[in-house]
Amino acid sequence: MEMNWTKSDYFTQLVFKDKRSHTALELFVDDIHTDKDRTVNKFLNHSGSEDFLWGLIRLLACDAPRVLECLSGNQVAGNSAYILGTIAENEAGCYRVLSITTGNKPESRNILPDLTRMLQGDDPESVMNAAGTMGTLAETVEGRQWLISEECLPLTIEYVANLLSNPNLWTGSNSALVLARISISEEGCFKVLQHPKCKEIVSKLIASLGMDEAGRGMNAAFAIGRICDLEEGRTSLLSLPESEKMISMLAKMLCCDDTGASKNACFALSCLATNFNGHSRILKNVHSDDVIRCLSELLSAEDTETGWFSAMTLHTLASHPRGCQRLREHPEVSQALEAANKKPDLGEDLKEEVSITLEILKRIAKPSVPIVSVTGRSSVEAMWERTSTKSGFAIKYQLFDGTKCFYQGPELQCSVNDLTPNTQYLIRLRVCTEIEESPFSEAVHITTDEDVPGPPENLRILGATVTQLKIGWEPPLETSGLLKGYYVYNGKHMVEHTYELSSIITGLATNSNYDIQVCAATAKGKGPKVSCNGSTMEQGAHNPSKPQLHVLGRNEIHLTWDPPDVPLGKINKYDIMMNGKCIHSGIDCHAMARRLVPDKEHTFVVVAVTTEGKFESKPAKKRTAKDEHESTRPPLYTKPVKKYSTSEDMVPNKPVLPPKKRKSLDSGYSRGTSASSNKTKPEENLRALSASSCSTERTQVTLSKYLDDPDRGSSGKSSKSSGSSIKDIEPIKTKLPNKSGPTSQSQNVLLTIKPSHSSTSKSMSSSSGSFSGKTTSKKIVKTSSSDESDSNVKPTRMRIDVPTASVEDFLPRRDVREAETKKSAIPPLLTGSEKQVWKMESLKPHVSPNQDFGMSAMTQPFSIEEKTSEPDPEWVEYAKRYNRAHLLGIILTQCWFNLIV
Repeated sequence: MEMNWTKSDYFTQLVFKDKRSHTALELFVDDIHTDKDRTVNKFLNHSGSEDFLWGLIRLLACDAPRVLECLSGNQVAGNSAYILGTIAENEAGCYRVLSITTGNKPESRNILPDLTRMLQGDDPESVMNAAGTMGTLAETVEGRQWLISEECLPLTIEYVANLLSNPNLWTGSNSALVLARISISEEGCFKVLQHPKCKEIVSKLIASLGMDEAGRGMNAAFAIGRICDLEEGRTSLLSLPESEKMISMLAKMLCCDDTGASKNACFALSCLATNFNGHSRILKNVHSDDVIRCLSELLSAEDTETGWFSAMTLHTLASHPRGCQRLREHPEVSQALEAANKKPDLGEDLKEEVSITLEILKRIAKPSVPIVSVTGRSSVEAMWERTSTKSGFAIKYQLFDGTKCFYQGPELQCSVNDLTPNTQYLIRLRVCTEIEESPFSEAVHITTDEDVPGPPENLRILGATVTQLKIGWEPPLETSGLLKGYYVYNGKHMVEHTYELSSIITGLATNSNYDIQVCAATAKGKGPKVSCNGSTMEQGAHNPSKPQLHVLGRNEIHLTWDPPDVPLGKINKYDIMMNGKCIHSGIDCHAMARRLVPDKEHTFVVVAVTTEGKFESKPAKKRTAKDEHESTRPPLYTKPVKKYSTSEDMVPNKPVLPPKKRKSLDSGYSRGTSASSNKTKPEENLRALSASSCSTERTQVTLSKYLDDPDRGSSGKSSKSSGSSIKDIEPIKTKLPNKSGPTSQSQNVLLTIKPSHSSTSKSMSSSSGSFSGKTTSKKIVKTSSSDESDSNVKPTRMRIDVPTASVEDFLPRRDVREAETKKSAIPPLLTGSEKQVWKMESLKPHVSPNQDFGMSAMTQPFSIEEKTSEPDPEWVEYAKRYNRAHLLGIILTQCWFNLIV
């Protein structure tokens, strides 16, 4: 079809202010309808296009009342607005038109006011064209900046908002487009929000939402989305009564078939969901599930921009805990995101949104096992590895024992205190965010250290007797470890350690009060005590009788007792306590204590153990017999005694009685030697001396030196004396060495000296002695202890020290060997049944009684005599072998030395 501008150049007519310009406008509009692009390009390429644009600007004012009176209608302004809007749709034309708006001519400042006045016109087409031209000019940044900077913008916003409800959908769509493009700029949004009629404007935008062919709802949704992108705008929109309707309409638009409407609704919802209140309002809406489902479907839309808006909306919803939880409830969301992420031709922006949303929706994995160490009886230390997530949510770690949470926080370690001692715990770790919780980690079994236990429970008195209290208790509520028993105290003194839950306290006073305390113990020590008061009963006949003790020798005591007269309960047994220790238990009323220490006092108590307790008798004491053998060994060398005393003792003429078993050799002299006493038995000492030949130990015989006293004597016979007083010399008790010991040790011997029968003068006996050393000497002759022929002769005894020597020491070596060979064949010198002693009897020396001992006395020979019976020939033969001169020289030399000292 042929264009009008090809026939004539009507563009030049636009500069006139008469009907010619009006006709040119009509031709211009027809050519635009025929071929818009060719016509606009022809116009812009015309050499006078600048003047023609100014002419079109001037024609916008033709609808003014003063102009309409002289012109042919107000369509001139509408056609001029339409042509300007069409030219502005071209990039070059938009630049040319906006350059006029910033010109220096007065008409440049009237463009927006003229268009705003046209919005109030009666011609619907002119109103629509004016709104459309505003929207086209506001499409670019320069156009929006020009529009926002005009002083008449508030009036323009108000008139445009009023046209949103215009019956003409295209007029309403253009009006919504103007508001949408104004709100693209943050400054434009503030202009709308700061408008005096902001709520009315926003309410009209909400009312414009919906599906229509003109796109009014689509443009309104975009404007609402831009307003919601500001916190002030979200707050304003959500405070309106129509806010719930707005969310529902946006949800419906999202699910419609109109791609543009769905896209802008998606944008509005995403902007609204950035606010916590808006996010929760969307999720609470009745169409929230439909919104989530539609968003997942839009991810696969052919339009990449639509997919990007849906992914952005899902990202926004998932950024809040509740929204993420709701999205996880819809498995189709994750499936759609994963499918979109696998597309090879996915845009970078869309891929980024999808990946971020998938990471947010990914659930937290199971954490690793924590490292837990026990640090005390009630505390542990726990450490764990860091868990990372791309959701951006703050991660917290929780430490549990079963269902009890010990710790919650962002740290990677913690100290758990106030635990129960000696208790096993099952420690598990869990990672959580605001929206989810991970599975529990594997459990770690730990046991805290032991502690002292708590006090026993329910301590009470179970029974009482006259001397006992029976108590019972329950285990502590908090054992804090393995119990090592219970300690029972009577006041401050511990009386028993037991593993039982009862105890019997004995040894108490009758009818007395006691403070009984009990505490439990573990490996860590004793716990606190619990106490109670108890009283014993009055004394009764519940105790056994005092035991009767009978000493049997040195090591045994026999006990007998009577059972209680009135026993409390059944008697189970009797415990015999010796010196505080139980030595016997039984049901008989007698017992034997054996293996006792000689010469020691022992205390015995009989305890009757009944079903009602323990009952103690009164204590009984007894000392065991004294051991007659000394247990200590003296030193090998004894210092000679410097002082001595003499006394006289008559040798009894009656037969010698056998000594008691294991009696000490000096026991006959321990009580003193009196002339009138018949208890001294020197013969027994000599007999014991001879009996020691069967022993390997040499025993010293303690003797006393007796001087001749004519004034003493039980028979009334007197003898002359030198007048010296008689003094007793204390016995020297030592123990001789064994046969293998030294032979130079001095020992005490009993020397009996008698006058000779052939002498008429009174003189001192020379000597008669017996060895207390090794008594296997063969030079001693067995004689009877009674000598009637010598009954009138007084024997004189003296204590002298002689070297320790055995019989073999005085024999030649050949004789010693022979003696050793025959020792086993030699009969013992004395048996227990013989009433005999051995003596060395001497002849009367040729000295006067007052004469000191000298060499003449030492050289006097000894006569070996038998008093009562014939000696054994074998023994006589051995006795003759002694070197009598050598033996008597040693003995008398020592005697002489003692007399001088």
